[in-house]
Amino acid sequence: MKGFVSGLLRRVLAPLGAAALLAACATPVSSDLTVFHEWPSQAPRTYRFAATETQLDSLEHASYRQQMRGELARVGFTETAQAPRFEVRFDTAVAPRHERRLEYTQPYVQPWFWWGTWGRHGGVSIAAPWPGYYGPYAVERDVSWYEYRLRVEIRDLGAGGRKVYEATAVAAGGAPSIAGAMPYLARAVFADFPGLSGVTRRVEVPREAVEPAAR
Repeated sequence: MKGFVSGLLRRVLAPLGAAALLAACATPVSSDLTVFHEWPSQAPRTYRFAATETQLDSLEHASYRQQMRGELARVGFTETAQAPRFEVRFDTAVAPRHERRLEYTQPYVQPWFWWGTWGRHGGVSIAAPWPGYYGPYAVERDVSWYEYRLRVEIRDLGAGGRKVYEATAVAAGGAPSIAGAMPYLARAVFADFPGLSGVTRRVEVPREAVEPAAR
């Protein structure tokens, strides 16, 4: 009898757990993107990277440059050492964040599984002999996370090195390293390039869109 009820619970709850897992995997990664630009629309999209000595000596930054190459290529740029029109610089930052939040639980109903008999037949009954409704209540708790920031600037070498594009993409996560978030930030920072100037907007990048690069 007890084994039957346990099996019933597993059959009911297992699909719900699988659905929750699939939903979590399908959730896109959100970034807040702020862009300012004076983009010369007719200029050829050729570029070179510029980096500090510290960045050039960093294997981490070299890995991020490779990701940025892919995203620049997606929006029509070609890297070249022969008279490029633009110069691209970028840097990353990670900052711990902490705040105290007042949150409210969701109301829920807790059923009671009960074996019983009625008349000449027997079976399982799901009932709540006492009130099973639990309303929302406030819970105050500390919340900690990390803020990831990718900042990109592009200068027009054909116009004396004048800055023509700057963008900052900001996301949040639980890891102290930006490495896992970098593929999504790199995709977000060039979304609808060059895009609207002087606004901040939310960019959502599907996980499957950059999954191979994120591994």
